Amino acid sequence: MRRFGVTVISVLIFLFCSVTLASAESMMLEYDGGTHEYNGEVYSLVVNNRLINSAMDPIIFNDRALVPVREIFEEVGATVNYIGDTQTVEVIDGDSHVALRINDNVAYINGDKTNIPDNVVPKLIAKVGGETKTMVPVRFISETIGLDVEFDAEDGAILIDSNGYTLAEGLVYEEPVFEEPVYEEPVYEEPVVIPYVTDVSYDTKGDKNIKVTVRTDADIESYTYFDLTSPGRVVLDIAGARIGKLRDTIIVNEAGVSTIRLGDNQERARIVVDVERLDSYDAEKIASDTIEISIKTKGASVSNTVNESEKNPSSYTAQPSSSKLIVLDAGHGGEDSGAVGYLDGNKILEKELTLEITYKVKDILEGAGYTVSMTRTGDTLPSLVERPTQANAENAAVFVSVHINSAEATQAHGTEVFYANENNGDSYGTTSQQLAQNILDRMLYYMGSTNRGVKCAEHAVTRRCKMPAALAEVGFISNAAEVYQMTTDEYQSKAAQGIAEGIIITLRDITIPN
Repeated sequence: MRRFGVTVISVLIFLFCSVTLASAESMMLEYDGGTHEYNGEVYSLVVNNRLINSAMDPIIFNDRALVPVREIFEEVGATVNYIGDTQTVEVIDGDSHVALRINDNVAYINGDKTNIPDNVVPKLIAKVGGETKTMVPVRFISETIGLDVEFDAEDGAILIDSNGYTLAEGLVYEEPVFEEPVYEEPVYEEPVVIPYVTDVSYDTKGDKNIKVTVRTDADIESYTYFDLTSPGRVVLDIAGARIGKLRDTIIVNEAGVSTIRLGDNQERARIVVDVERLDSYDAEKIASDTIEISIKTKGASVSNTVNESEKNPSSYTAQPSSSKLIVLDAGHGGEDSGAVGYLDGNKILEKELTLEITYKVKDILEGAGYTVSMTRTGDTLPSLVERPTQANAENAAVFVSVHINSAEATQAHGTEVFYANENNGDSYGTTSQQLAQNILDRMLYYMGSTNRGVKCAEHAVTRRCKMPAALAEVGFISNAAEVYQMTTDEYQSKAAQGIAEGIIITLRDITIPN
């Protein structure tokens, strides 16, 4: 199968020179949460010399041509997935992988980050009452993914020819002929059985081999598996399946594997094994309802210094202890909304984001066997004195407060973690500064955000704690790109995973004084 990548094959004719000969239409379109009138040009779409009928024809959006992504890639033999939770479009062709996110001009080609030209972002667009289609800028298709594209001005068509075919001359587009429907007796079809993933377990052999076993409650008809980089992952997709009542993250921290993450959409169930130093892997259906993923890694990183920004998760074996209580503090709450951001005209409140992320941290830690207490579990407002007082009264091992940053400069971005110098002693076996560093390192590993560093500030909630305490600023609610990311379940889970692992690393060194 043809492999597409970041190399430009060719652009036969740019599509942005002359569009005046395409037919113009007036229609109502739905996108970005509203209804908009469209009076621009509408094009035909031809892929591999075949006229494509789509619920949304190519249109002009912000002076750039948008085309339906699924129709193009499925026509050239690729697989297209849409992940609703994160509004991410995945295109998989052999060992190549492309990921695009709605309203985001950043794309990932085989794990490498690249910007979509002209700042024209993918959109979910539908004719009023019609099917919603994922529309992407055609210049990105032609220049980045490696498809030959031509604009046929005479016929008002966009021609995409991925296999090197000679474009047909004088291609005639005919209106479909209406035919009277032929009545046929309905044919009974067996109901579709949806397999649910009921169990995911793992077994390690030594420090370089792990087997992950995935079981369902029905026969598995089709599955695919592949690996991704930056960060390293082995991915198993089970077609038509769903995730049952299982937690979405399993902490491993053995044999070079940090976590196993579960998710699904309408097309498949996905199991992701996070592995940093992958050597080899395979997946085999060992029974009609069971798949086994075999992974060999290169083992733990040679360096295990806690100050490194890129650490191997395999070196952080969880050591649950009921005597080491963790207190989590979701910033703000109640009448104190915290910082306020805006996304698609809607207010985004810091107090809501912090509570969502903090709950995810709690779930990860409790899933790994730790005991967790929260200063607030709903929309309440404990005072800045009550929060550390609770941690002191409960004799906690660590205290971590979760916040979202804000700045007048909308370009400000990145992640930073604070500690208080007033509470930076080592009577617990480690310092608040070290806790902050561990949390920041792991957040950066998972989130890939800009490193704003570990900083000292005398916040009321951290300086009043007896135990090591840190305050994490996940990102900037005043930054358009970061506020969008922080509202997605995927990015929140990455932040939570980083915070949780930073806490787990620190707990290894903590001894609670008598």
